[in-house]
Amino acid sequence: MKKWLKITLTTIGLVVLVFGSLLIFSIIPLIGKNTMLHPTHEAMDKYPHDYGMTYENVTITTSDGLGLKGWFIEPKNSSATNSNITIIVLHGATHSKTWMLDHYGEGFYNLDYRLVFFDSRNRGESPDTNLGLTWGIDEVKDVQAVVNYTKYQPGVNASQVVLFAESQGAATILFYTAQFNDVSACIADSSWAYGDQMIRQAYPIRSGFPWAIFGQITIAKMETHYGYSFADISPAKEVYNITIPTYIIHGNADLDINPEDATTIYNALNNTASKLLWRVDDRGHVKAYLEPNYFTNIQQFINNNI
Repeated sequence: MKKWLKITLTTIGLVVLVFGSLLIFSIIPLIGKNTMLHPTHEAMDKYPHDYGMTYENVTITTSDGLGLKGWFIEPKNSSATNSNITIIVLHGATHSKTWMLDHYGEGFYNLDYRLVFFDSRNRGESPDTNLGLTWGIDEVKDVQAVVNYTKYQPGVNASQVVLFAESQGAATILFYTAQFNDVSACIADSSWAYGDQMIRQAYPIRSGFPWAIFGQITIAKMETHYGYSFADISPAKEVYNITIPTYIIHGNADLDINPEDATTIYNALNNTASKLLWRVDDRGHVKAYLEPNYFTNIQQFINNNI
């Protein structure tokens, strides 16, 4: 082989090796990290007035100065028994209040509850943060702000405020309730039990890249960014502190989060608190609401515990 050709092929090989290493160990993990930290905001294409609801646009300030955007929705029938109960509704990692309104709004509204829908940080109309999505850790501040705001609103009975959420939001309200226990009931649909197990399933779904090649590198970068590990974000390790009635719901056909996580969380709950588990057959991730008796089951749980 001629010397110049050998040098050329060696140079090309080194360039390919360097570029491939950058791609595997730096560029794609960085893209995956940013995708996980800052999911694309959903379009705000649904509002309470589209469903005939009377509501007010509200801005709720968190302890770290973020102005969260929300809707304060009056009961459909203000003389109904359920109108004394307020349900605060929180979305999952990639959703927003408009998604929650579209999927859960009418179900709760038709049962005459007062409702509060809000966008957590980095979602919907609420502001982004440099830290980005924290899988429930900083989002607890958002729930605290909304709970404190809600309890002091006209018409709200502060002793009858309920938290409801799905997916990451469900994990968030479990973290919140374990810390504060200052609401009347907690209803968590499709939460994960252990953060390190959750992220292995969530990474390829959220980032679009395979776990086997890029996952561990990306998650290591995220954990450095956060200053804690995903193992630290585990509701199953915290919920024994919950002392209020808690309803755990999960679809048995969930491919995003292991349905067994619901049983793990339920078993970890304090046995002195009223608790209920509903594993819904043939329903996927955050699809349990499609069950015909979904909202009436929740109503029964609330009635039995408030």
